[in-house]
Amino acid sequence: MKVMHAKDQNTHSEIGSKRLSWRGMVMWGLGCSLLMNITSANAAAAGERSTAATVDPFLKLTQTDLDLGFYRSANGLPAANYWQQCVDYKIDATLDPVTHNITATATINYQNNSPDTLTHLYFALDHNAFRPGADASFQLLTSQKSNSPSRTEARATATGFTITDVRDKRGNQLGWHERGTHLQVPLPKPLLSGDKQQLEISWSLSLTDKVATGVRSGYETLADGARIYVAAHWFPRAVAYTDYAGWQLKPFLQQGEFSTEFGDYTVSLSVPENYTVASSGHLQNPAQVLDTKSLNAWKNITQEPVPVIGAQEALRRRQASPDGSVRWVFTGETMRDFAFAASPAFLWQAKQDSQGRALQQFYPQEAASLWERFGLAAIGHTLNVYDSALMPLKMDSISVVNAAGIGMEYPGMATVATRPERDAATAEQPAWDRLTKYDFIGSVIHEVGHNYLPMKINTDEREWAWLDEGLVSFIEYRAEHSWEASFDVIYGEPRTIAAYTKHSLHQPIMTSADSLHRKIDNAYNKTASMLNTLRHLVLGPEVFDPALSAFATAWEGKRPMPGDFFRAIETFSGTDLSWFWRNWFYEGKRIDLTISAVTFGERPLTITAKDISAPPAMAYTVGQIREFVVDQDATLVDAYTAPLNDFHAEQDFHAEDQPETKSDDFTQGRTPQPAHWYTFTIENLGDGILPIPMQLNFHKASPQNLTIPAYAWMNAESSTLQLKLPLDNLLQSVCIDPLWVTPDTDRKNNCVEIESR
Repeated sequence: MKVMHAKDQNTHSEIGSKRLSWRGMVMWGLGCSLLMNITSANAAAAGERSTAATVDPFLKLTQTDLDLGFYRSANGLPAANYWQQCVDYKIDATLDPVTHNITATATINYQNNSPDTLTHLYFALDHNAFRPGADASFQLLTSQKSNSPSRTEARATATGFTITDVRDKRGNQLGWHERGTHLQVPLPKPLLSGDKQQLEISWSLSLTDKVATGVRSGYETLADGARIYVAAHWFPRAVAYTDYAGWQLKPFLQQGEFSTEFGDYTVSLSVPENYTVASSGHLQNPAQVLDTKSLNAWKNITQEPVPVIGAQEALRRRQASPDGSVRWVFTGETMRDFAFAASPAFLWQAKQDSQGRALQQFYPQEAASLWERFGLAAIGHTLNVYDSALMPLKMDSISVVNAAGIGMEYPGMATVATRPERDAATAEQPAWDRLTKYDFIGSVIHEVGHNYLPMKINTDEREWAWLDEGLVSFIEYRAEHSWEASFDVIYGEPRTIAAYTKHSLHQPIMTSADSLHRKIDNAYNKTASMLNTLRHLVLGPEVFDPALSAFATAWEGKRPMPGDFFRAIETFSGTDLSWFWRNWFYEGKRIDLTISAVTFGERPLTITAKDISAPPAMAYTVGQIREFVVDQDATLVDAYTAPLNDFHAEQDFHAEDQPETKSDDFTQGRTPQPAHWYTFTIENLGDGILPIPMQLNFHKASPQNLTIPAYAWMNAESSTLQLKLPLDNLLQSVCIDPLWVTPDTDRKNNCVEIESR
């Protein structure tokens, strides 16, 4: 799910466009000695820092610590005996736009691949959460959100699921129980390991006003009365049964999302004859639902956008009074869910990407100017970035649908609400505002990115929101910054989480999804930001990127836990990262680095705080992004597009121009030069651990850079950093983290000017 923010100002920092990779900079021209100990501040100096006792931050996280059991290996890969359930569905459903009802019957084949004998099966009835008196309704009332009363009133008529029949494969009627948002079906006989159970479940579901109720599934009414239906979690979906937790029976409260099983789907949807249907899966009977012109367009999709249903046909459908219904049939393999959208108002545009995948978008005329300009290009760019970062996505089609309300992801289909503010563009102004454009493209990137996580890498969203939202947001950061330099990026910049890490509601990333006070700050932004820090400061892209891809490839089509992710990154990077996971995922730490004293020889030097301008986004410094989508396709350039050099003002930080002086350049093959010692006292007024990137600036020499490794904190009682520098290098200033690759909570104490000797 992507949350759109209407922001007052750009989150980019307007300065410089030079890059500086912190990896591999452990002593540029720093003489022959580097002795390190670092001062850790006491609790009084730490302000809001936690005073709770903690274990050794460098203590190795064990398999037990990571909750990794018998079916998950110690190297982050599925064990040889790994298992997961498989549930196939054949659904026959009818949508009635007069009553807003879905009536349906599903034949469900449940394959018990677990080593356990099951006496019950459980299915999710998520729409029951909106009934008056449900657990979720009380959570809404206690949330103190300003729209809680209106949404509560709008949900007053919500009836949830009406289960009408449950039978076994022989037609015998079975009993069932509704347990809040779960359907419990006692089996006529125990389901043994390796056996299958076939059930037939019939039900009806009344959809509600999607905007008024604030739910993912429902209908929107356009100005002329035409409706857009989104059917999400609309059928009894098999609840996940896992090796690590058994049945996932936490109630659906809307914040913790979904935990389901993979399976094959055949879905037949009966809708009014003038309706167009977008769906998970792939359309199987186009000749029965499309006219000749639309059918020819659908059969001949190329790498250039084509209208399957253009503006005139969409208008005809929108104004028609249907005399009957038509049945759309879709199939999909190894999917964890199935959703669809239906409307007489849809325009339908499609193209094929270089991998042969059909990229499709469905939208009413009200959204056409914005969507037709950017939509398919945004889908294609997303697939390129995520394919490279994770693994190639194996899907026949990927669709995005315009519908008001919460943007949301499903296998092969996503919903995005954004529409332009104006009917038409002028020479001076596009039809869309600046932030509308970036919210739209960013939402497409985020929701399409979810096709990888959790749709192919099947994470447990009910338990760990960050494992899909955070990883998707982390890669989204790169996709958005590489669209154009002026992109208004929400997630992934470490500086943007600094205030959150010292807030009273700050929580560990590993907090259960429904228990998060500030889900966006935590699961999305903190996760994405700390993974950027891990990638650029701790490991380096050349190490981190192959490790992430190896994790994704190993767990495609399976269900990883957080511990699997942690172990896989460690295994493939060859690095023990227990201290990183412990500080930034399992505990709610913060960091505030400062230089509190500098001495020359035995003489203390006078230091004064030095103000520095905010550097550009990490994407353009350590991330080294220099190529943009808009440079390849001029049709995507609009009035809000600015090139990198124009968007970032120049600064005097030209790392690219610096010679990569090595530490032995002062000693090997040269006459030894007179040298002197500087001693620095570095304190952490917070309680988190990270490597320390530093820059030394001289009066008559190029700046030099080094990174103090995280393990220097292992003996952080009361010592110093001592550097031996050539005598002719007169130190002018020292700056900690000049590129803001850490979430330091106070930048005013990071840099100091040093008196002349």
